[in-house]
Amino acid sequence: MAFRSYRMFKINTLPAIVVNYAVCVITGLSYIGWGNFTSRLEWGSEWILSAHFLGLIFIGAFFLMAYTTQVRGVSVATVASKMSLAIPVIFSLFIFKYAVNSLDTWNYLGIILSFVAIFLVSRKQKIEAQKITFRFLLLPLAVFLLGGLIDTLLNYVNHTYVNEKIEPIYPIVIFGSAFFFGFTVLIIKKIRFGWKELIGGIYLGVPNYFSIYFQLKALTAFDNNGAIVYPAMNIGIIICSTLLAILLFKEKLTRLNFIGVGLAVIVIFLLSYQEILKVL
Repeated sequence: MAFRSYRMFKINTLPAIVVNYAVCVITGLSYIGWGNFTSRLEWGSEWILSAHFLGLIFIGAFFLMAYTTQVRGVSVATVASKMSLAIPVIFSLFIFKYAVNSLDTWNYLGIILSFVAIFLVSRKQKIEAQKITFRFLLLPLAVFLLGGLIDTLLNYVNHTYVNEKIEPIYPIVIFGSAFFFGFTVLIIKKIRFGWKELIGGIYLGVPNYFSIYFQLKALTAFDNNGAIVYPAMNIGIIICSTLLAILLFKEKLTRLNFIGVGLAVIVIFLLSYQEILKVL
């Protein structure tokens, strides 16, 4: 939604993304407090290094996502981004094997149906006639791979390095690194930005910090089982973004979109019904 508004209001994407990461850092520090942040830092530790690496990937992935949205359209970028959940799901099931023993037939059915639901919700009836070439597919393919890489790395890092102590500050270090890399690019390319980029960065940055923070908490709650967390998370995001598109951009849903939304609700239940039953 934010990237779509960037195109609508003619907001310069890269500066807005850099501002977004600065806002993420400020939001995180405001949430946990400066004292808690400094007392939990462990300079030179492996988790710090992994956060710096993720920061570099984040700035590239966000810019690529925004550029793909503007060049190829919202629907192409959304499908590529959300379908990237296939990568962390495959790694979680067959490489990491985190909490795989706790999955049952209904969970596996939910994982499979999540891909169908995402495709149906994202599919648009009117698609501009374009020749599908390898060059055309490069941008969405890059979004797919980078999005999957980020989620897979977060899954691995959360299992290997992140504990309750550093959980709130880990996103801050990621976003701080992303801001450093992005700001360096702005200086080298002498790119300026104004109040529109500042506002665009603010309304993207505030929820961005909590998206990663709660993603780490969700992974911890489900024993780092990315095969459950990422389908459920992506389904939730796409339902919310669809509702916002209807309210803010007056977007109309097709019959297939409505079927996808209904299927998405079923998917969420299939993926998390054990936890729901525990509460009941």
